[in-house]
Amino acid sequence: PTANTETTTTEAPATVTRAAINAEVRSIARAAGLDQTFIDAQVDAEADLDAVRTAAFAAMTARGTAAATVRAPHNAETMDNPEVRARAAGEAMFYRANPAHTPSEQARQYVGMSTVDIARESLRHANVSTTGLAHATIVERALHTTSDFPMVFADTVNRQVRQAYESAPSGIRQIARQSTVRDFRAKTTVGISNAITLQKINEHGEFKSGTLIESAESYSADTYGAIIGITRKMIVNDDINAFTDISARLGRAAADFEADFLAGKLTDNPKLADGKAVFHADHGNLAGTGAAITEASLSAARLAMRSQTDEAGNPIRVTPTYLVVGPAQETAAEKILAAISPANAADANPFAQRLTLVVDQRLIGNAWYVTASPGDVVSLEYSYLEGEPGPQITQEIGFDVDGLRFRVREDFGAGWLDYRGVYKNAGQ
Repeated sequence: PTANTETTTTEAPATVTRAAINAEVRSIARAAGLDQTFIDAQVDAEADLDAVRTAAFAAMTARGTAAATVRAPHNAETMDNPEVRARAAGEAMFYRANPAHTPSEQARQYVGMSTVDIARESLRHANVSTTGLAHATIVERALHTTSDFPMVFADTVNRQVRQAYESAPSGIRQIARQSTVRDFRAKTTVGISNAITLQKINEHGEFKSGTLIESAESYSADTYGAIIGITRKMIVNDDINAFTDISARLGRAAADFEADFLAGKLTDNPKLADGKAVFHADHGNLAGTGAAITEASLSAARLAMRSQTDEAGNPIRVTPTYLVVGPAQETAAEKILAAISPANAADANPFAQRLTLVVDQRLIGNAWYVTASPGDVVSLEYSYLEGEPGPQITQEIGFDVDGLRFRVREDFGAGWLDYRGVYKNAGQ
């Protein structure tokens, strides 16, 4: 018998052309929202479709992660922010030296920590291991790595400087107006003449123009400063009181510097633009002869101030507000300003509670002054550089000093703008 032999024929699969793959690459890219750069890279690499799909998924994942990072940065007020951590730790150190201060919630977690503990915590956040390290080594590494430890001390020093500066007696600064300057060029002011009056408008509706008078007086700000150091030894010894005391001294020094500057303007009696001293007989603000602080001498001072006129000869409103003296005249001034209930009207004290006493230890001798409020008539003015009032603190890690150095800087200036709001009596 003859066996039947069956032959089976299998067709070869159709070949997928490169053009078809490239078309699918473009389709995948469009679906994934990928650009031409991705398409070109896959085409140039002659990647198969499985590789293209894998690359597209990876690109989509990377893009989503980047977008999430942009959309959700760490909150500026969370402890993820190194500036917030430094501020909280600095406040906790400030609290140790100033128990009357109430620490914020963020600072409470650092209360009770020593400076070495805070250094260790700063290194932990910077992913620096402190296992087995001595205290001095921990402090040194915290100062010289990218940790936020130096910022902690900057915050503490700044708080202490600011507190001491603001709590220092204002003294003579009360009689001067605070202002700002935009740069270090001479500052001039514009005065308004009292020739400006309201007048009846005629039928044609014509308004009369007032007069602006540009002051010839000017002054400028300069930069002043000093440097202090906080040693590594202080930090290792956790000597909070030592560097907070240094910082407080720096704040008081800044306040004293301003007061000295202003007192010098008062006592030096410089010349104004008209060639005459601030206190001069021709200005009507200087007593002819020195006199003790009495009802009669204060009355003469008040009369002279209320008799002042502007550049156009028109009367101006000058209200005596402050009686300014040095320590030698403090008791006499207190007596004349005391509120005493007299037995009869003739004995009434007309100056009781009418003048505010300002005593400044920088005023040596018997001279005394009566001044208007700087909000009424501006005679003496002081300015800070715009945006930087008072002492400004910057820091650096010392190389020649083993620790931290802090620089306090003030951009400050003061000068006379007018003589009409002040009066001087040489005293006796």
